[in-house]
Amino acid sequence: MKRTGFVGSINRAATAARWALHAGLGAVLAVAGVTVAAPPAQAGARGCNDRTCIDVDGSGLHVDRITASTTWGGDFTGHFHVYGGGVSTNSTTGFWGYHQHFTVPVGRDLPNRSVLCAEGWEHSDSGYRLRGRACEEVRF
Repeated sequence: MKRTGFVGSINRAATAARWALHAGLGAVLAVAGVTVAAPPAQAGARGCNDRTCIDVDGSGLHVDRITASTTWGGDFTGHFHVYGGGVSTNSTTGFWGYHQHFTVPVGRDLPNRSVLCAEGWEHSDSGYRLRGRACEEVRF
């Protein structure tokens, strides 16, 4: 009787088991590495659309303030509307230049995945004209 076939079967089975163990361990470590390496989402974010920008200050789900402003060369006469996450506020109507900001104090945690937006509305004799809607998502 030849034992080589039996030993060969055991070696193949052992090799397959070792490979499965290594693959499984590698997958677990990869997931753990992604989990550990991924930074937590922050409330702090900034973005612009057309002539309007939004700046969200805070950490995690806590939002300290939301600021609306214009882009460089995006001056207009009108108002800003800041909304989302239970916030809805309009600025006064006036001239908004590049270095002028409309800030809404929030000072609380907002629901995860809240979308905060700032709209710039230009006023003219023919009515209101949207000058951009910039939005950022607060998530953890």
